[in-house]
Amino acid sequence: MSDLHLGLVAIGAFVVVAVLGYNKWQEARYRREADRSLKSGHDDVLMGTSGQQAGTEPQQGEARDLQPAPEGERIEPTFAATFEAAFAPKAAVGPEAISEEIASLKETIDFIVPIEAGEEVTGEAMTDASRPALAGFSKQVRLEGYGGGGWEALRPAERYARMRAGIQLADRRGAVSADELATFGAAVQQAAAGAGALASIPDRDEATARASDLDRFCGKVDIAIAMHVVSTRTLFAGTKIRALAEAAGLTLEEDGRFQRRDDRARVLFELGNMDRTPFRAETMRTISAAGLTLELDVPRAPETARPFEQFRDFARHLAQALDGDIVDDNRASVSAAAFDKILAQVQAVQRTMAERSIAPGSPTALRLFS
Repeated sequence: MSDLHLGLVAIGAFVVVAVLGYNKWQEARYRREADRSLKSGHDDVLMGTSGQQAGTEPQQGEARDLQPAPEGERIEPTFAATFEAAFAPKAAVGPEAISEEIASLKETIDFIVPIEAGEEVTGEAMTDASRPALAGFSKQVRLEGYGGGGWEALRPAERYARMRAGIQLADRRGAVSADELATFGAAVQQAAAGAGALASIPDRDEATARASDLDRFCGKVDIAIAMHVVSTRTLFAGTKIRALAEAAGLTLEEDGRFQRRDDRARVLFELGNMDRTPFRAETMRTISAAGLTLELDVPRAPETARPFEQFRDFARHLAQALDGDIVDDNRASVSAAAFDKILAQVQAVQRTMAERSIAPGSPTALRLFS
């Protein structure tokens, strides 16, 4: 074999190895994206384990009873907003309208430090003074000023004599610690002084107790429902999955899942690939799936939209249209009785939240369960 032939063989082998390596890298990247998107640390009404004793199993197709999550285990995905994203005002258009509501501090879920200025301070000056001091906290931090229409996110050119800074008392990662509250109070005092204002620190012990109580409440109602529609014969074609999803009002999102939203852009439930491979608009014509996963985040789904009924009906429609079965994580069929039991548990959670004046899907709930 000539040197030319050997060279061509070597180049061909290199190209094959490079393509295989690239495909493996792409597969790993998509899997990581899917893990971040589809992973849920909630208690699962259908197949969760927080309320199940070791060595026991529920009857086939039954939902497990709701129980508070074990203390210290509420570690779940969250997002960390930048300083600018947390404090900058947003236009009330579409989904951003929800963000504007969420930005408001609330006595029930925030540790709020009042700030008074002898002479009015611009929002820009207070933001600049706060940026280094209030960065890096584990919970969401917000800064507001009192304007003509009430409390609002600081506007750079607006002048304020009264302002306030707040840190959220709890989220899905747990309660804020006493040490972090103390650090936050000192940071707000430093920021206020930098802008020529004075901050008054409220009782931190009382705030710590409120944070623990709020975290216990969240643990009792923080549940998710997940079930699967699996193939009994042939794989589900991507084109048919997309057609069924869009006909039911779901939209394919950037995270690779279809989402059903209400008229205020709040997510009711989601549909993803059971093997966690993200769905992409450009590949729906060629992709196929052995199973689909439907997820409903109960405290974040607005009660008024009857999300569970929509979730249940869509699961049944998918199974019928795709000639599939509705199953739990153990591949046990989900019966009509199981759906009824889950609905009763969802309604119990909604009542518990209402007693606390935290409606499912409300701005307060979206903040707590983030």
